[in-house]
Formats: sequence, structure tokens, C-alpha cells
Amino acid sequence: MRVRDLLDDDVLGVELRSEPDQPQLDQPISGCAQSELMDPTPFLQRGELMVTTGMALHFEDHRTWEAYVERLATVPISGLAFSLGRIHGALPNGLVSACNQHGIPLLELPEDLPLLQFSRHIWQELAAQRYEIVRAGWELADECTRLATHGVPIVTVLQRIADAIDAHVALMDPADFPLASAGVPVTRSSAAATTLALPGGSGARFTLRIRGGAEGQLLQPLLGPVAAVLAMQLSYTLASSSPLHSPAAARLIEAMLDDSVGTEALATLARSAGLDPDAPCQLLSVSADPNASTANARLVAWRAQVHLESRFGVVRFFEHPQRTVFLLQRPGTAEGAAQGLAAAIDLAQVGVIHSGDLSWEEIPLALRMAMRQSHTAGVRALPPLDLASIAQALPSAGLASLAGRFIAPLDAADPTGVLTETLGAYLRHSGAARAIGDELFIHRNTLAYRIRRIETLLGVDLQDGETRATLLLALHIISA
Repeated sequence: MRVRDLLDDDVLGVELRSEPDQPQLDQPISGCAQSELMDPTPFLQRGELMVTTGMALHFEDHRTWEAYVERLATVPISGLAFSLGRIHGALPNGLVSACNQHGIPLLELPEDLPLLQFSRHIWQELAAQRYEIVRAGWELADECTRLATHGVPIVTVLQRIADAIDAHVALMDPADFPLASAGVPVTRSSAAATTLALPGGSGARFTLRIRGGAEGQLLQPLLGPVAAVLAMQLSYTLASSSPLHSPAAARLIEAMLDDSVGTEALATLARSAGLDPDAPCQLLSVSADPNASTANARLVAWRAQVHLESRFGVVRFFEHPQRTVFLLQRPGTAEGAAQGLAAAIDLAQVGVIHSGDLSWEEIPLALRMAMRQSHTAGVRALPPLDLASIAQALPSAGLASLAGRFIAPLDAADPTGVLTETLGAYLRHSGAARAIGDELFIHRNTLAYRIRRIETLLGVDLQDGETRATLLLALHIISA
């Protein structure tokens, strides 16, 4: 209900006696309060329409009227209704002037309009308005519930809310980071922001932040039911019991890391986790800083998940203490999995490794490659292949036995494993003496002595490229 609505009601016969700006007439009325006090501000609430007969207001000095209205403007009230005939036969000029100065709508009530009837009219209109808003809130919640139960991303639900209230809506995580948002961003610095806490357990809460929207919108009763829907969707989406992070998805990831699980078994697990083993799949790994807390790592995973849900039809993930692995299918846009992540998470604090489309024969090896990658801040593509993957893809008992036999002379001559460790460093660093010395903390002469001994024990020439490749593969096979 607005001040303008009272002026448009011919039955009431209310007249506007001040000259406020038009937006002042569209201010919502939050209630009706009657007072005859010189300073009623301690008993007034923001947006109320104040009603008075002026019983204690007998001023001749314009400055007294100005001080009186100035106090009302600090509340601020939506308007001042002055009843004539009981105490004052006409509106005091000082009151009219002060209301014009402070932009407060001054309403003149006719003598034959009882104040009780006027107040009752306002409260009845407000009650009807609140009922309509509550009804609209439940209808909006019902529509959002249907959307959520069809598995749409949270951002789609937020967009429906933003459309309903004509505002920009953002879902904030417990660290006050925007998980997702919808609606046209409000650039006016004067636009007020309303924050609604989503219902949930004790501790940190998710919140809904609204900026802009139609003036007079009673957000609490309108969005209260929707807030409950969002809270349930968050719990469903982020909880370990949801299909997005289900035991089936966890079993699938664990099976991919198990050499004994065959392709057909993986396909069965993929279907039970809601993935299509006949369609390409993308892989994305998000690693947190090893020094970061587990809670912070989980927040990062949540943010990445909501971002990915807005771009892929199927999102499944598996959490480790410092790494979260996502399996993604049915991209909704041409953008890759890592595109736009910078807007969702702080890439200075996390490392993101992503692949292109992979077949299900390639996924297990790609997953192992991703798990082996050390934490490096920023976004990088998953290597097409590494030597460890080649070694793991050679499930031959005879090959493993031969590789062990090849390296065995080193272990026999040096049970401490120093020679084997030196050989591995030599091969990894392509014979670069400084890099090998830095890793093993040995002098160049010590390295040269060990290399000569290794060549003698194994009967090889480490300057030969094929020999070095064979030894490197053998070391990976026996360590797999």
C-alpha cells in the first residue's frame, strides 16, 4: 500500500496539501500510528503513516514546526495525516512549509472521517496485501520446488526468483562468497541490499542477498518459503548423500583407481552413478593449497561445483582431503570445464587440472594422472600421457618380473637403495648434474662415481637414449 493509494480512494476524501516529489507518494506504508506527542519518534517505525489531530501542537513559530517535521523525517515516516475539525480548523502554514522542505507527504483528513475508520482502513489494506504476498511467496516456492526436483542447477532457481521480484539475487556461501547469482546487476550505489539467512543447522549459514527490485516489496514473507526451498536444494546438492556425491559415484572413482576392475564393471558403476559410459566424459581436478584448512577446501569445492552445474547437465564428484575430482557430461555450452572458473573461485589459492572429452577407456588413466599432479596454483590442461600411465597400462606379470630382474643388480649391490634412487634422479633430470645434486644433496664427483658403478652393475651405457627410456619405464613398472 502506498500514500498515492489513499489519495486515489474517493470514499476517504483525503487531500494532499504538501508538494512532495512523485517517488515520495509511491513509498510503501508499513503501518499506521496515531500520536499527539511533541516527539513521537521513539514510538514510530520506518515507513509508518503518522496520524494526528494536533492536540498538543499549537505553534506560531515556523521553526518549531520545522523541528517537529525534521524529527519525523529521521524515522523516516511515509507520510503525515492531519485530522481537521477537532483541534485545528485549517492546516498550520508552518506545518505545510516544513513538510515541503523535508519532502514528507502531508495529508488532510476531512472532519467527517473518524480516525478509527481511517486507521482500520489502512490496517485492513495492509493485511490483504500481506496475504497476497504470502500467497505469492508460496506459489513461487512451489514453482521453485518443481524446478529443483527436476534436477535443474541452483542458478536456474535463482533466475526464477530474480524474475519474480525484479531484482538481482545472489546466493552467498558461509564465507560471504557468491556461489551463484541471477538477475540484472544493480549499479546504483544507493540501492539497498537485503540479506536473508537460509534455514539450516547451527554454525555458518548460506544467505540470499537481494539488490534492487520493486519498491515496497515485502521480501521476508515473499521469499521466506523460497529460502527454505533453496536451503533444501543446497543440502541435497552438497551433501554426501546426494546423487551428485553418492556412494555410487564414490565407488566409481575408487574402482577407476583399482587395476583389478574391468571395463564392463566400470560401465555398470557409471550407469548407477547417473553417467553414460557410451558418451564422452570430461575430467576436472581442483586441488587446494596444502596449507589451507579442510573447511576452506570444501568451500572451494562447493563453489566449483555450483559453477560446473550451470554448464554441464551431469556433474559427479569425489572429495579427498585436499583434492576434489569432477566427472562431467552433457556440456550445455561450447565452453570447456575450466572456462569461467576464475569468477567462481580464487585461482591464486587452488590448482585446476582439466581434460577435454575422454572415452571411458581413457578415463581411469587420466584420473590417475590427475591424482599424481602436485598442487600448482592456476589452471592447466591434463598432460595427454605420462610414463607412469604407460607402465600402469601394461598389466603383464612377465614384464614386471623382467623389469625387476633388470634393476635387481643395483639392489643386490646396495640394499639401502641409494643406487636405485640415484638412477631414478638421473633419468628424471636427463643427466643434469646440478639438478640431480640439488635433489640428492651430493657432490658432482659423488654423482659421477655412482653413475659409473650403475653402468658397470647393469652393463649399460646411460648415454644411450633407448637404454635410458627402458630403465625409466622399468623403474615405473616395479614401483607401480
